[in-house]
Amino acid sequence: MSAWAPAAGLVPALLLGLVARLGPILIADFPLGDGALFAAMAADIRAAGFGLPEVASYNAADIPFVYPPLGLYALAAVPGDPIGTERWLPLAWSLLAIVGAWLLARELFDDLFAGVAAVAFAAMPLAWAIEGGGVTRALGLALLLLALWRVAVLAQEPGVRNALLAGALAGAALLSHPAAGPTGVASAALILAWRPSRAGLAWGLAAAGAAALVVAPWLWLVASRHGLELLVSGYTSHAEESQLVRIFVYGPSWLAPLDLLLAPALLGAVACVRDRRWPLPIWLAVLLVVPGGGGRYATVVWAMLAAAGVVAVLPALRSAGVLRAATAAGFVALLLASLAAGYQRFHAIPADARRAMADVRDRAPADAQFAVVTDAEGEDPIVEWFPYLADRHSLGTYMGAEWAGADAWRAALDRYAAIRDGVPPADADHLFLVSEGRATWSPIGP
Repeated sequence: MSAWAPAAGLVPALLLGLVARLGPILIADFPLGDGALFAAMAADIRAAGFGLPEVASYNAADIPFVYPPLGLYALAAVPGDPIGTERWLPLAWSLLAIVGAWLLARELFDDLFAGVAAVAFAAMPLAWAIEGGGVTRALGLALLLLALWRVAVLAQEPGVRNALLAGALAGAALLSHPAAGPTGVASAALILAWRPSRAGLAWGLAAAGAAALVVAPWLWLVASRHGLELLVSGYTSHAEESQLVRIFVYGPSWLAPLDLLLAPALLGAVACVRDRRWPLPIWLAVLLVVPGGGGRYATVVWAMLAAAGVVAVLPALRSAGVLRAATAAGFVALLLASLAAGYQRFHAIPADARRAMADVRDRAPADAQFAVVTDAEGEDPIVEWFPYLADRHSLGTYMGAEWAGADAWRAALDRYAAIRDGVPPADADHLFLVSEGRATWSPIGP
């Protein structure tokens, strides 16, 4: 058998992931969703000669530059406009995450299980990963999955090489996205407990030390400039809430059209409990309560549980023809659901809003203070993109404020809520209004 034969199970997952993610990206001429804060920070890195700036220029808010910087440096290192790079770079990182999910599942289980899990994982378009802000989120996910893969290898093959590789990947994940920290620690501990040995535990601690050494220079620089309290504030500001409600409303992928993955995943959980195979159910339960991203990163565990459910019913499909038909039907169903989710959920900010922001940049006074009001529900990328595209101060933009401290974060959220309720701050002298895709702006007169 060819040495590449085991990788054949990865190919359908990569094809499915590429198609599911590429369609929405191609039909938009702008990054999906958010990304303005990161584009501005990448520009700041370039302006600083690729040193680490002390503050970010975004929204003229002097935000302390304490965000994990690896993804920002990758964005800054790609020549050209960061906006253009934010269209495709998250796609590359999210495909790398599929490879990481396959490697991790293959190390923990077998080739068949890994192939099914990778296909299930690829079918989750993961809006938060392929939006513009995925330049850090998807990179953090990919590096974390690769790090956990090496932790799983380390548990079986303790030694210096595997410990250093696991530690280096874990450190890179920590330098990419805040959620990689608590999620990574919990997941690595569970994997080492899954395959317990004194040598594995000892070398796991060595890997943790290597990760700490990778992160230490950046952590020391940030702490010496801004103190650790800002790091704590930023890392805890987005603690997620009501994960179970979100899962059963939106499905494991966070996208309602892919609720069909919930059934095989629950079947897999039942099969695991029936057979007293506890690691996957425990892993899922832990990630659903880990703050700051655990629910998002739990997608890979949902994919493994879905694989467990599919593998549990394989004995009932004894005929080769039936098995091939079921496999083809399942793949097509996942592809169609992924595409439906992608085209329904992923959108770039309207072109009319971007034109109006360019008009603000060209015509509004440089010291104008804007209240940005839109009819968007939930998180509003227009509010985030306005300071970057219009180059004017938005009083209701809260993105990035979490890194300025808990008080600044709460104040920014309160201003945003007041503006959405029709009560602009007293110092707002201009209004930028987006309704039903049409954008207008004007001074706020007496």
